[in-house]
Amino acid sequence: MSGQAALTLGVITNPTSGSGRGQRWGAEALALLAARGHRVQDLSRGSWAASLEEARGRHRDLDALIVVGGDGMVHLGVQACAGTRVPLGIIAAGSGNDAAMALGLPQHDIVAGVAAVERGLDGQTASVDVGRIDGAGVADRRGRRYFSAVLSMGIDAAIAARGNRMRFPRGPLKYKVATFTELPRFRPYGVRIEADGESWEQACTLIAVANGPVFGGGLRISRDSSLTDGMLEVVVADAASRARIARLFPRLYDGSVIDEPELKVVRAKRVRIGPSSAGATLPAAFADGELVGPAPLDVRVQPHALTVLGGRPDSLSA
Repeated sequence: MSGQAALTLGVITNPTSGSGRGQRWGAEALALLAARGHRVQDLSRGSWAASLEEARGRHRDLDALIVVGGDGMVHLGVQACAGTRVPLGIIAAGSGNDAAMALGLPQHDIVAGVAAVERGLDGQTASVDVGRIDGAGVADRRGRRYFSAVLSMGIDAAIAARGNRMRFPRGPLKYKVATFTELPRFRPYGVRIEADGESWEQACTLIAVANGPVFGGGLRISRDSSLTDGMLEVVVADAASRARIARLFPRLYDGSVIDEPELKVVRAKRVRIGPSSAGATLPAAFADGELVGPAPLDVRVQPHALTVLGGRPDSLSA
């Protein structure tokens, strides 16, 4: 520590992150933080929901909450810390690390991740926006969820849901298999969109609401999104054939897909996504790679609602 008093840190780890390496990485992070003189409390409780409830119940005791794992763990940390005085530390060690990527945090390097947390405890913090989701079907007892990166509904959400149901293969290959399984079933989805008072209905392949620029393990869905501008980007891909989708998907890796005529981007502070008879039923939404729930959903930006230790917002566009 850099001369500061001992701090109380809650830590949540995910033993299944990093294709099974998470248990070792979590133990390493806990040991390194304790070795620096902090009072470290392991708040992991065996499930995502139980760990979240433990973290929510310990706000008064904590100087910071640290999560070790991928975007699912960051999503948990955002639920616990958004709109509170408790800052979030991210030690990125998952298969997908979109939040860490956008915040300029180390990935798959526990020592460097702990060092970034230490810099944050010494004062290098980032105040960033989050998206807030409200809806009757939101999978949370409070009826709302926050997200740091992207909420999406469409073919990508259908693929994610398929992948989550699969037990084999593991890792990134699982989602390639899920893509080949789900794509033949695709029919364009019907959606009604309201964005800051403007409304329309259409058939679509995908709709995403972006707070950050990347999702799905580094796919660039909205290269102009900023974590600090107080705005969301609504990205809509018009109805497309299966063959066209297969050609467009690889272009998500460098962000060039946003230049294609099928895609349009609308900036807004509040968005409502609902069903429409213009096409098939939308899949349930995912946010930061985690299941959220079905439409209708209300989404709004909450500016500077989250403090992140050691983060450098918008590093991807720097």
